[in-house]
Amino acid sequence: MVQMSAEVGHEVRYENFSERINELTKNSNTEVIVAANEENKIVGWTQLEISNFIFSNKTCNILGVFIDKNYRGNQIGRQLIEKAQEWAKRKGCISYRICSDITRIDSHAFYKHMGFKPIKTEQIFSRGVEKGE
Repeated sequence: MVQMSAEVGHEVRYENFSERINELTKNSNTEVIVAANEENKIVGWTQLEISNFIFSNKTCNILGVFIDKNYRGNQIGRQLIEKAQEWAKRKGCISYRICSDITRIDSHAFYKHMGFKPIKTEQIFSRGVEKGE
């Protein structure tokens, strides 16, 4: 999972990744779905999270779909998206969505093929919690 994250620019150390997975499993509004091959090696995964904004319906956010580069084109992404939809329905979500970096053109084509429609372009701003970080 760490390697697949790195393949799309999300560098994280294994130790931190493991801690994050353990933390996420405690939250009922978050789900991690994995796909494994016949040798039980993880070849794809997705993380889901429910948003309950005052200004919109209950939504399932697909925080990423990661497929091992050696397994792309084998319907794994489709299966993960379908499992995400099932989870979102069980959780009472009205919709589900995914944000994708503007540079991930191949991913955009896949999401459109899966029935997602682009709704806006935005910039994301970030800073540390401590003042001035």
